[in-house]
Amino acid sequence: MSDPNTPTDPPPFDPAAPAAPSWDAPPAPAAAPAWTPPPAGASPVPVAGASSSLPSFLQPNFMNVGAPAPAGWAPKQKMVAGLLGILIGSLGIHSFYMGNSKKGIIQIVATVVTCGLLGIWGFVEGIMILIGNIKTDAYGVPLTE
Repeated sequence: MSDPNTPTDPPPFDPAAPAAPSWDAPPAPAAAPAWTPPPAGASPVPVAGASSSLPSFLQPNFMNVGAPAPAGWAPKQKMVAGLLGILIGSLGIHSFYMGNSKKGIIQIVATVVTCGLLGIWGFVEGIMILIGNIKTDAYGVPLTE
């Protein structure tokens, strides 16, 4: 004897009927917000000291030259910077020590990409620091003896 509440045959397929929601179906896309143009006369806000062109490696402000030193910045020692450049200059450690973090990252990448060939760059800079050709750190603070 069958239960009268359970159907024996599935209901016939009706293509016009809305599909039942499924747990596997992706959610309906949300309506995109309408884009509104900026008000008339709006222009970009200029940044103090920014040039009209993009920064390049040849501009002095790319390497923090002339930027004010951060609060608590102490003068760096010439001997420490020079020895770091000579001993592990291929990793740009002397550049990080003197505040040139961008230059230090460039030195690491150049050394890795050239399989150590451009590691001589740091060695030469270490010698230049010790003989006095490089006299200041990234913020223009003179190196101490």
